[in-house]
Amino acid sequence: MIGDVHEVMAAWMARTEPAEATGEGTLAYRWFGHVRAVLEAESAYLVLMRIETDPAWRGQGEASAVLEWLKAQCDEHGVTLLGQANVDDETGLDEQALLAWYSRHGFEVDDSLQGEPLVWYPSRPAG
Repeated sequence: MIGDVHEVMAAWMARTEPAEATGEGTLAYRWFGHVRAVLEAESAYLVLMRIETDPAWRGQGEASAVLEWLKAQCDEHGVTLLGQANVDDETGLDEQALLAWYSRHGFEVDDSLQGEPLVWYPSRPAG
């Protein structure tokens, strides 16, 4: 599915606030409520690099709400969303729980490549 990636990024930028730099490399974190995430545009799809809920707000469905909003934007504009199912530390979900979370939200899990598994919404593009 190739759609208007720039429209989804524009909606993301309008809906979120920049997070202060934390010294965690060059990732451009943005706040969506109590969820901090990184979304980057590739030529044919979007990449959800990270998604983290403020520890005080975990377990209340805030990350799920952000993901559903993002999926709706992708559906509206015909964009494929790639998620990187990376676990950086022990403060959040472990890899299996993270993959299950993405699966519950309609993502296709792709663990065919070496390294960290990827997740695709609505599915991995051909080619």
